[in-house]
Amino acid sequence: MKFSKIFSDQLDHCYAIMRLQALDRDFIIVASEENQPCYAYDLDNHFKKTTVWSTVGGTMTLVPLPGSLNFLATQKFYPGFNSQHCRIVKETFNGTGWDQTVIGEFPYIHRFDLIPQPESGAYWYVGCSIANSKKFTDDWLDPGKVWVGTYDDEQAKLTDLRALPIRITKNHGYHRMAGYSLITGAEGIFRLDYPSQTSDWHLQQLAQKETSDIAAADINGDGQLEYLAIEGFHGSRLRMYDANFNSVATSKFATPFGHAIWGGEIAGRDYFLFGWRAGKQGLELIKDLQLDATLIGEHLGPSNVTVFAKNKQQYLLSANREANEVAVYQISTK
Repeated sequence: MKFSKIFSDQLDHCYAIMRLQALDRDFIIVASEENQPCYAYDLDNHFKKTTVWSTVGGTMTLVPLPGSLNFLATQKFYPGFNSQHCRIVKETFNGTGWDQTVIGEFPYIHRFDLIPQPESGAYWYVGCSIANSKKFTDDWLDPGKVWVGTYDDEQAKLTDLRALPIRITKNHGYHRMAGYSLITGAEGIFRLDYPSQTSDWHLQQLAQKETSDIAAADINGDGQLEYLAIEGFHGSRLRMYDANFNSVATSKFATPFGHAIWGGEIAGRDYFLFGWRAGKQGLELIKDLQLDATLIGEHLGPSNVTVFAKNKQQYLLSANREANEVAVYQISTK
């Protein structure tokens, strides 16, 4: 597998990333976690750059609104994790750029998602706070909450908000699956099932090891998903789980400040991608259950990565945070 860098741009502390494709337009969106810009790059026009916003960054999460070029984002998740004034904004595409509406302040919300409700056209909201309150940045005595509610897009408003009973310390990771979501923290890995006509929201613990982030893929081709987890808060090792969350393997070499993680299909089979932000600041392709990997690059320190396809060609988008670089790599098997 070969990863050839075809595009690079500078963005200080680049962090959140997203593919945004609708209405015959096609963009990648990249935002900074500091008081820095968010940029849109036009995939149909040689990565032409548009500034979505120029200041008030601190963005941890970007969420598209299906069928449109509008999206929601967090801002002001700073300084560090002491983000009492974190807010969610809506960005509405106006034909050439984006207009911003502030939805409201949601303290310490690190990850959030909008889940389309079956048949109704409305959205469920899931918001994961990394803590509930803090006296200083490294104060973790008041664990985070999982907030649920409803998002009304016409009014750009969140309603019926409530916190689920389980509290999660250092509630950092979130991954949407088919019909449920995975949420991670110091207490382990949790499954969040969405409500139905006969049941309410349900949060179930799947594993007890402290986990920072998680991704899923069928890496051995057996028809069942495996899970790759960054163990410890921004931890320095990986753990592979089978479909039932039994431990399969752990990494042999330290990868300090593990952060970027992705799982899915590349060139006809499933792989994982993993990047870490300290030490050699590497990005690698994980090929099997034993965590055998191919190094893509060092001194990058990626915060988030994703793979997307365009014109039958696959690409890797990486927010190389420690290099202050937005990078796109073309993927080939030759």
